[in-house]
Amino acid sequence: MVNVENTICGYEQEIVAWIRKYYKKLGYDKIIEENKKKVPDFVMQRDGKNVRVEIEMYSSSFLKHKHNPEEVDEVLCIVNDAKLFVKTIEIKELKFWYQLDSDDRVDFFLKCPDTLLVNHRTGEQIHHFQDDWLKLSEEEVNETKENLKKDEWWWKNFKKLGS
Repeated sequence: MVNVENTICGYEQEIVAWIRKYYKKLGYDKIIEENKKKVPDFVMQRDGKNVRVEIEMYSSSFLKHKHNPEEVDEVLCIVNDAKLFVKTIEIKELKFWYQLDSDDRVDFFLKCPDTLLVNHRTGEQIHHFQDDWLKLSEEEVNETKENLKKDEWWWKNFKKLGS
């Protein structure tokens, strides 16, 4: 069963809100400061020392945004896809909605309130309406899961063919 709270719809602010709530799980003792409009996003404390923390969905975004590595001690991200000159920590507890397997993705759609989902791999924006999912019969839910499994299998094998 998917944990909706640990699934990101596609916005950095969701990660920030999760960190506000669960920073101790990541090894920090407390939040000293939160910056909404400048780098770093947080100043945290670990073992009595201040740590300047920047939040990114993908570590490569740190480079895209042209952040100064001198202003940051650590980058927290969901996907560590680039080698940075600062310590980079992938938050294993968090996943993007499109990283979920087919069963968990359908469970997420059933539980998630109305929202705009963003797929950063494709650039798609999807309007999610929970009522549409809640109206599905059990048979339709199972059929959707099976169709998504076939789609996942196809893409995995397609990628292998292109290698």
